[in-house]
Amino acid sequence: MVTREENELMTRVEGDAPMGRLIRENYWVPFALSDNLVVGDAPTPVRLLGENYVAWRVPDGRIGFLAEGCPHRQASLLLARVEGDGLRCIYHGWKTDVSGSVVEAPTQVVRHEQFCASVTVAHFPVHEAGGIAWVWLGGPDPAAFPDLPFTAEHGNKTAVTFSVLPVNWLQALEGGLDSVHAGILHQSWTRNVVRDKSEAMDEGKASIAFTKIPTYETAETPFGMRAASLRQQDDGRTYARVTNFFFPLVIVAATGFVDRKHVFAFVPVDDTHHILFFGSYGTAPVSQKDFGAVRADFDPDPRNFSTVSGDRSNRWGQDRALMDAGHFTGFDRSVVDEDSVVQVSMGPIVDRTKDHLSGSDAAVATARRLLRAVLASSEAGELP
Repeated sequence: MVTREENELMTRVEGDAPMGRLIRENYWVPFALSDNLVVGDAPTPVRLLGENYVAWRVPDGRIGFLAEGCPHRQASLLLARVEGDGLRCIYHGWKTDVSGSVVEAPTQVVRHEQFCASVTVAHFPVHEAGGIAWVWLGGPDPAAFPDLPFTAEHGNKTAVTFSVLPVNWLQALEGGLDSVHAGILHQSWTRNVVRDKSEAMDEGKASIAFTKIPTYETAETPFGMRAASLRQQDDGRTYARVTNFFFPLVIVAATGFVDRKHVFAFVPVDDTHHILFFGSYGTAPVSQKDFGAVRADFDPDPRNFSTVSGDRSNRWGQDRALMDAGHFTGFDRSVVDEDSVVQVSMGPIVDRTKDHLSGSDAAVATARRLLRAVLASSEAGELP
């Protein structure tokens, strides 16, 4: 059972909230698709953990990442001119370079260079991996970047999408850990995959296996948690789908296709919004359509992959006629749309005190215990 206080502790990330502090001070945070940061483009707005930033790519390929407010008088650097390796504020002309140094302050005539050197700018290191740009918000000495399995260093090619959704990050993370819903919520999709692509699946059985309700085995690991959903098949075999949770934001899970896996990252924008990075990876080039994640005639924007239209007054855009025609959910654009809609339907921050967890919620329950335990140890001064 989750208490109201525990729910607040796990979900809130803004200001000095313990969960926001834990993520900010200890982990690399994904914030953009690398392909979306283009030399010469205007500064990109970034919002993480309740704070606003800007990012831009300079001609030598590096990415600058600064607090949004100009260090002079806090005018937004989204308005700034991109000049060489820096941003020039349009208010008073101050220029800050990619390393976070003020290199020009036209309003300061006397001892100009000394003055520029004395100005402190909130600047943050960026690392690119797996087609994603990651930022370290935790101070001047970043931790080593984690050895994630979907990066080029492991010989993998990744196709990733980006979405911003109006719901707390933990609802989405729990959805990523919840394998049982795949055979229920996504059953129309899995039927199509069996019909169209069974030859590409593990012995042609993977999506059929999703129709079974699983039992779970979970174990904590040095990187977070591993969960196996076990589905007993009619022929006596067991279909095991393994999900790895790289604490606190990243999940890697089986797709059912040979040599392809899903990757998810659920990044808190603020208390009631999150960024969803969703994609797949393998040793061969992949795309979202390769594994049946989108409708054949739907060409999604990878920079705005999943959108929730409307609100409860129109059932978030649900097509009831489509349901009457045989589609289980009435959302047929993509698998991720189905996930997003049900998470948004719970409200901006779900009240977990009202939950009644069942046997198939073992991974969710384990993740909640892990979050609370790491928060407690971090608050006690221990390195998570």
